[in-house]
Amino acid sequence: MTASATHLALRRLARPLRARSTLGWTGVAVGAGALLLGIAAWMVRLGWLEAPAWVLAAWAAALAALAGTAFLAWRGDGRLSAGSVAGRLEATGAWRRGALTALLERPAAGTSEALLAHADQVQADDLSRRGGAAAEPLARTTRVLGRSGLGLLTLGLAAFGTAGPLDGPAAALWHPRRAWEATVAPVRLHAVREVVDRGDSTALELEAFGRRTATLWLRAPGEGWRPRAVRLDGLGRATVSTGALQSDMFARLTGGSRASDTVSIRVRLPVFLGTLTVTAHYPQYLGLESEPMPTSGDTLLLPAGTRLETRGEATAPLASAAWSAGERRTALAVSGGRFTGSFVPAGSGQYRLALTTAGGAPLTSDTVRLPIQLVADSAPRVDVPVPGADTIAPLSMQLPLVVDVRDDHGISGVVVESRRISRLGLVDSMRREPVTLPAGAPDRAILTHTLDLTRRGLLPGDTLRYRAVAADNRPRRQVGRSREYVLRLPTMSEVRAAQREASEALSGGLDSVAVASKLVERQTEDLARERSRGAESRGEKRGESLTFDEAKKAEGIARSQQELMRHAEALQESLEALRKSAEAAGLGDTAWQRELAEIREQLDRALSPELRERLRELQQALKELDAERTKEALERLAEAQRETREALERSRELFERAALEGELTALSNEARELAQEQREWNDQVAAADSARAAQAEREMAARADSLGAALERVAKATDDAQREQRLGTAGKRAQQAGQQMKQAASASQQGRRQDARQSGEQAEQSLQPLGDQLQEEREGMRQAWRQEVVAALDQALAETSRLAERQLAVQERLETRGDAGGEVRAEQGAIEEGVERLLEQVRQASGKNALVPPGIGAALGGARRQMQRTREAIANASPNAREGAEQAGGAVDALNAAAHQLVRARGDVQGAGSGSGLAEALERMAELAKQQGGLGQQGAGMLPMAGDGAVREQLRQLGMRQRALAEELQKLRGGGNMPGAGEMADEAKDLAKRLEGGRLDRQTVERQERLFRRMLDAGRTLRGKDEDERKERQSTAATDGSVRLPPALRARLLGDDDRLRVPTWEELQQLSPADRRLVVDYFRRLSEPQAQ
Repeated sequence: MTASATHLALRRLARPLRARSTLGWTGVAVGAGALLLGIAAWMVRLGWLEAPAWVLAAWAAALAALAGTAFLAWRGDGRLSAGSVAGRLEATGAWRRGALTALLERPAAGTSEALLAHADQVQADDLSRRGGAAAEPLARTTRVLGRSGLGLLTLGLAAFGTAGPLDGPAAALWHPRRAWEATVAPVRLHAVREVVDRGDSTALELEAFGRRTATLWLRAPGEGWRPRAVRLDGLGRATVSTGALQSDMFARLTGGSRASDTVSIRVRLPVFLGTLTVTAHYPQYLGLESEPMPTSGDTLLLPAGTRLETRGEATAPLASAAWSAGERRTALAVSGGRFTGSFVPAGSGQYRLALTTAGGAPLTSDTVRLPIQLVADSAPRVDVPVPGADTIAPLSMQLPLVVDVRDDHGISGVVVESRRISRLGLVDSMRREPVTLPAGAPDRAILTHTLDLTRRGLLPGDTLRYRAVAADNRPRRQVGRSREYVLRLPTMSEVRAAQREASEALSGGLDSVAVASKLVERQTEDLARERSRGAESRGEKRGESLTFDEAKKAEGIARSQQELMRHAEALQESLEALRKSAEAAGLGDTAWQRELAEIREQLDRALSPELRERLRELQQALKELDAERTKEALERLAEAQRETREALERSRELFERAALEGELTALSNEARELAQEQREWNDQVAAADSARAAQAEREMAARADSLGAALERVAKATDDAQREQRLGTAGKRAQQAGQQMKQAASASQQGRRQDARQSGEQAEQSLQPLGDQLQEEREGMRQAWRQEVVAALDQALAETSRLAERQLAVQERLETRGDAGGEVRAEQGAIEEGVERLLEQVRQASGKNALVPPGIGAALGGARRQMQRTREAIANASPNAREGAEQAGGAVDALNAAAHQLVRARGDVQGAGSGSGLAEALERMAELAKQQGGLGQQGAGMLPMAGDGAVREQLRQLGMRQRALAEELQKLRGGGNMPGAGEMADEAKDLAKRLEGGRLDRQTVERQERLFRRMLDAGRTLRGKDEDERKERQSTAATDGSVRLPPALRARLLGDDDRLRVPTWEELQQLSPADRRLVVDYFRRLSEPQAQ
C-alpha cells in the first residue's frame, strides 16, 4: 500500500516543469545543430572551405551537438521526477524533512492503512494548496532553460537561414551522399562530338566534384599542352566550347591531385553534291512532255499524280539518300556516290533532299529543297446557260440546250440526263443522251444539244427534269453536274394559244416582207430605167464609171435586198418551227401540214439561187464601178425580184388560208376538250372540295371566253357572210357557256352543289355541238375554196384556148400571106394584153391553192415574151413576116403548154380532199413508204441466201417491184408538189438494177432501209432531203454500192430514163416550132390517164 494521492499531486506539480524543461532542451539541441550547420555554410559561402568534406564535418558536428544535448536533457528530466521534486521541496523548508518522501516509500509492516490514507490525503491537499508557490525556485530554473533554448534556436536558425541553404554552395548540405561521392569521385572530361566538320566546334563537358575550379589542358597534333583555367559550378561541372576547329585536338582535365583521361576530337574533310537533276513525268492523260525541274528553291506547281525522277552524285560514298517532307520520306537507291529514284508527291509541302555519307560527313553545299504545290485535278464545271432556268416546253417539242463545260485538263464525255415526272408523281427511269464533243478532249467546250421531247410520252401537266453531266479525262473519271432544271409541258389550251400567236406573228411577217419586196422591186426598176435614160442622153460608152450618187443608190438597193433576204430566211425558220410545234403537239392535221410545206416551198423559190446570183453580180459591178455592168445587173435583179415578189405574195395568200384552217382546227379541238372537261367536272362536283372545284370552273370559264373571242375573230376573217354569221353565233354560244361556268363556280364556292351541277350541265350543253360544228365549217370552207379555184382555172383555161386560137390565126396570116399590116399588129397587141390579164388570174389562183403549179405562170410568161418578139419583128420599117411567124408559133406552143398544165391542175384541184390540195401527195407518199418498208424486209430476209442460185429469180421479181415503186416516185416528182421525190426515185431505180442483177448484200439492204426512212419522213413532213446549209459537210469514201450518177448526168447519158416531167419553156425555146409541137403533144398524151 502506497500514498497514491500524494504521489499523484507531486506528479501534477512536476508536469509543467518537465514540459518547460523538455522544450528548453529541444530548443538548445536544434539551435546548436542549426548554428553549427549555419557556421559551416557561411564558411563555404565566404570561400573559406572548398573541399566537399566540409558537408560531412558539418553534419558530424551537428549530430554530436544533438547527442550531447539529448544526454543533458535526459539527466535534467530525471531531476524533475515525483521523488526528486518532493526532496527539493523538503530541502527548501516548505515541508519538514521526510514529510513527503516518507509517504512515497513503502510503509513499514503493521502500519495502519487508515492512518496512512489519512496522512496521504492531508499531504496531497497541502500540496494542492501551496505546492505551486513552494515550487517557484524549480520553475525559475526551467524558465531560464527555456529562454536559453529559444535564444540558441533563434541564433542557429538565423545563421543557417542567412547562409543560403537552398541554393548556392550551401545547398550541398542537403546532399551528403554527393559530398561523399565527390570526395572519392574521379575527374571526368567528355566531348559531345568526337568527330566534327572542319570549321565546326564541339562542347567539352567537365566534371570535378568537390572543386570550384579545374584546369583544362588542350593541344593540337605536334604542339605542347596549353592550360586553361575553368570555373566550375557548385556541383563541380562546366561546359566549354572548343571554338572553330581546323585540325584534330586533344584535351584532358586536372583538379587538385586528380586528372581525367585524354580525349581526342577528330576533324573530317567536307563532302560536296556534284550533280542533281529532277525530271517531272506528268500523268499520261494530260498529254504533256516530261521536263526538268529547277532545284533553286522556286515553288513548283505540279499536277497531282506527277512522278519526279531524281538522279545525282556526291563526292563521297553515300550511306542513304531520301526526299523528306515532314513525316513523309521516300528513299532513293544508292550506289557509291550516286543516287537514283523517283516518287510521286503525296501532298503539297517543302521536300528536302537528305543525304547521309558512309563516313558520316555532311554535305557542305546548301540543302536542296523543292517547294511543291500540287494542283489537284478538279471535277468538270457544268452549266446550262441556255435556257438557264426552269421553263415551259416549246411548241416544237425540241428544246435547244447550250452546255458550257470547263475542266482544268480535258473533257472526255458529256451527257444530258433527263427523267419524266407525271402530274400524278410517277417518275420514269433516267434517260441519258450523249452530246458530241470536239475532237481532242478540250478543256473548255460550249456545246449545243437538242432535247427531243416528242418520244418521251409527255402529257399536259407533266414535267421533265434534266441536267448536264460531264466527265474529265482522268483514268479515274471525275464527274461534274449542272443543277437540275425543270421543264413543264403546257396544257393543250396554252399550246393552241401559243400557236395562234405564232401564226399571227408569222402572218404579219409575211405581209411586211411582201410589201418590202414590192418596194425594193420598184426602186430597182426605177434606178435601172433612170440609168438607161441617163446613159442614152449622155452617150456613155461601155466601161465608163458610175457617178457617186448612182453608186450610193445602187448600194442602198443591194443592202435593202440583203435585209429582205434575211427577213425571208427568218420567216422560213419561224414557219418550220410552227410546223414542227404543231405536229409535235398534235394540233395540225395532214392537210394543214401540207399547206405549211407548200408555203415553205414558195419561200424557197423567193430565195432562189438566181436571186442571190443577181445580187452578187450587182455587188461585184459596184465594186468595179462599171456603169454598163451595173445597169445590166440592175435589170436582171429587177426581174429576179419580180419573181421573188410573186412567190412571197403567193406564200402570204397561202398562209392566210392555212392559218385560217389551222385556227378552226385548233378551236374545234378546244371546244371538244372544254366540253369533255366540263362533263367530268359535273360528275365530280358533288364529292369534290368546293373551293378547288370553283377554281377549276373559273379557269374553264376563262378558256370558254377566250374560245368565244377567237371565234368572233375568225368570223371576221372569212369572206363568206353566212359563214361569218354562223361562226359569230358559235362564238356567242361559247361566251354563254363561259357565263354559265362562272355561275357554276359561284354556286360551288357557296356550297350549293346542286345548283353548281345544274349550271355546269347547261355549259356542257352549250359547248357540246361546237366541236362538230366548227369541223363542218372548216370542211365547208375548204370545199368553197376548191370550187373557187376550179372556177378560176376553168375561166383561165377558156381564156387560154381563146388566146391560143387568136394567136394561131396571127401565125397563119404571117405564114401564108405574109400579112404584117396594122391590123395584125393591133391583134397581136390585144393578145398580149389578154395574156397579161390571164397571167394575173393564174397568179391569184396559185395563191389560193397549192396544186396550181407556178410553172403555168412561167409558160404564160414565155408566151408573152414570144408575142413581144413577134410584134417587134413585124413593127419595123421593113417587117420580117417569117421571123414573126416563127415567134408567133412559139407563142402558140407556150399557150398550149400552159393549157395542158391548167388541165392537169384543174383535175388535181377537183379531186383533192383538202382546200389547199396537198393531201393526195402526202397520202400517196405514205403508201409508197409502206411498200418500200415491205421490200426492205424481204431483202433482209433473203440476205442469208444471197449466194444460192435459187434466189436469183426471187431477186429479179423483187427488183421489178422496186422499179415499179421508182416509177411511182417519178410521177410524184412530175406533179411538182413533193420536193426530193426525184432523188428518191433515182435511188429506188438504182436499187432495182442491183436486185435485178442478183447483187444482194448488207449494203443494199441498208440502202433500202435508208430509202424507207426518207420516204417515211417525207410522207410525214412533206419535205425531201432538208440539209442544214450551216452545217459543215463532210465527204466519205466511195464504196461499191454507193457509186451513183447524178440525175442530170444520168439523163444526158442514158437519154430515156422514164422520167415523167413536162419540159420547161426555156427548154422548149431551144427547139424549132415543129419540134416543140411534137414534144408538147407527146407529153400531153403521156400524161393522160389511159396512157399511164
